Amino acid sequence: MATKPMKRTGFNQGLFQESATAKQALGTLRITDDGRKFRYCKNGAGALLAGNCVAAAAIGATVMNEACASAHAVGDTLFTETITAGTAYAENYFRDGFLQINDATGEGHQYRIESSTAVGSAGTSITLTLKDPIRVALVASTSEFTIAHSPYNAVVTTTAEENLCVGVAPIGVTAAYYFWAQTGGPALAVVAGTPAVGTVLTLSGTAGALGAIATPLDVDVAYQVGIAWGTVGVGGESKPVMLTLD
Repeated sequence: MATKPMKRTGFNQGLFQESATAKQALGTLRITDDGRKFRYCKNGAGALLAGNCVAAAAIGATVMNEACASAHAVGDTLFTETITAGTAYAENYFRDGFLQINDATGEGHQYRIESSTAVGSAGTSITLTLKDPIRVALVASTSEFTIAHSPYNAVVTTTAEENLCVGVAPIGVTAAYYFWAQTGGPALAVVAGTPAVGTVLTLSGTAGALGAIATPLDVDVAYQVGIAWGTVGVGGESKPVMLTLD
């Protein structure tokens, strides 16, 4: 079964440790006895400082809205397909991500990925091993798919507030290393500007920092990362934030 009960004990990596190799499934939720929440992530190409907020990396255009070149039967767990050339993907880059059928026959169904083959920048073929077998048969030259990596894979700092924040690094993290990002409860996070106590926070125009949601609310920003608490923020400093992502 692809869907398992939430793990509560026996984690293979400490909350304040980093690892060069994966010790948990990406996105694994961990809750401490004081109610704080964390998600297992892999850092992207840039090193992180403690208190940096991180966002999901964009889905590549070369694996988005692709037409199935082959038919795929109900029950299939191997999915070999043609994708657009132009981007290299390491082996298992899409592990713990999702195969999404975004148009035509099979539309609306999503399948979790167990593993994926490596693809060179000139490569046009990829094979996914699925944790969830195909539920609706896919039709060649009709069904369209997107391969979405885990939002917790290759996370980045960003200056675009519209991006999806996935947590705050509680430690410094080496590029491409795995770590636990905090997503809920009392946290220490870098802030931009001087948000007052009780201010709703989201990604800011300063990479790695949280800032006040604009007033009036930007029409394209409809979620909060957390709330400033305890003290007025100081730009560039780490301040108390009540995270509300989980």
